[in-house]
Amino acid sequence: MSQNDNQENEDDESVSNDSQPYYDFGFEQEENSEEFYDAETEDSFDQDDIEGNINRHVFYSKILTNRRYIDVYLPPGYHYNQFKSYPVLYMHDGNNLFDPSISFGGTTWEVDTTIETLINNNLMEEIIVVGINNTNNRDFEYTWTSMFLDFDDRKQGGGGRKYSRFIVNELKPFIDAKYRTLPFRETTAVIGSSLGGLISFYLGLYYPHVFSKIGIMSPSLWWGNGIVFKHVKEIAPNLEIWLDMGTYEYDDEDPDPEENIRNIRKLRKKLIDVGYEEGDNLGYFEHQGAGHSEWYWAERLHLPLLFFFGK
Repeated sequence: MSQNDNQENEDDESVSNDSQPYYDFGFEQEENSEEFYDAETEDSFDQDDIEGNINRHVFYSKILTNRRYIDVYLPPGYHYNQFKSYPVLYMHDGNNLFDPSISFGGTTWEVDTTIETLINNNLMEEIIVVGINNTNNRDFEYTWTSMFLDFDDRKQGGGGRKYSRFIVNELKPFIDAKYRTLPFRETTAVIGSSLGGLISFYLGLYYPHVFSKIGIMSPSLWWGNGIVFKHVKEIAPNLEIWLDMGTYEYDDEDPDPEENIRNIRKLRKKLIDVGYEEGDNLGYFEHQGAGHSEWYWAERLHLPLLFFFGK
């Protein structure tokens, strides 16, 4: 199934929403830009907090008409073996992956530390990681249907189709041209959490010819009145899918504290009903006592990494 086989209707009006954490790096939008802007910025990582080699690019998207940081982690052997190419993992909310100086609350996923630990212990293959920083339009970009939220009288979200096209048609070709990647679907993965988990599902649904490994961590399955559940029957059968959720992913004032864990169990069951086999092409984990934050996603990141790239 290609992205054109089953297009979901969506609202395409660009609505900014600052209800989710994002970072404005001062990039001005240039709607008439004729080409991508690629530059190593003068901003650098505090190497005391970073393991491995990470390049930072400023990337302009003609599709989204905005700029953002793209952080690219290179594995330990990248500069030593000039003839080797690597699988690629794309991750949403890239500002929360490596650099505590720009991450939400100063807490990162510790992606670099986790990967290098697994590699050094010969538990996983070396990979390239592309961290796609979020913007002030995070809700818009990470969802493909719009909805009213309790705190706003305007519909929010609905730009996931554009964001997905940005990744597939602009960002991935750039990464494949600049770095020694294995550009095939079998060697290309995506992972996201919360709304990032939601848009990862979308990428698996409409771009299974691009991504074969779909990581869906703590997904916001409530968005769009459960729109994900309506599309499970259309998911390609040849994906590897990782699902997880913490058992404490709710606020104390939440009227339905079991909603998130109930939803992830429902998604697991629906995937099994359409032919996915847990332990084979479906990974599933309930993180006991875990809440909805970067700290907990860092705690269990090794699980989808081993599921997708373990030796």
